[in-house]
Amino acid sequence: MHQTSSHDFRPTADAGGPHADDLARARAWADRLYAERRRRDSRFPADLFGEPAWDLLLAMFTARQKGQAMILCRAYKAAGVSDTTGRRLLDRMEEQGLITRRRAPRSRKMRIVELTDSTVERLVDYLARGL
Repeated sequence: MHQTSSHDFRPTADAGGPHADDLARARAWADRLYAERRRRDSRFPADLFGEPAWDLLLAMFTARQKGQAMILCRAYKAAGVSDTTGRRLLDRMEEQGLITRRRAPRSRKMRIVELTDSTVERLVDYLARGL
């Protein structure tokens, strides 16, 4: 299952479009949730809690809304996992159509990981309306 993904790292809605409010709310919640999880992690044993896929989705969503690329090593760090665990996690996420991976435009070795448009829509729906 392979879905399309934005390659220009800009939010998908126009600044004045009806979807812009949902995107802004969703980004604010994603930022807050991710920051809360990191704050919690700083006060309790690192291996006590863990949802690396969710951490990764939140970090990738926020990066996309800021117009930033998410390279693989940054993705692993955002999820709080090793490279090996991160690769397995991204493999599963890609198989499920949540993300895509591609080469960075100016680097043969660097790879970029992106949310699919469908995943962005699901996150916006969840974050903007569900909290």
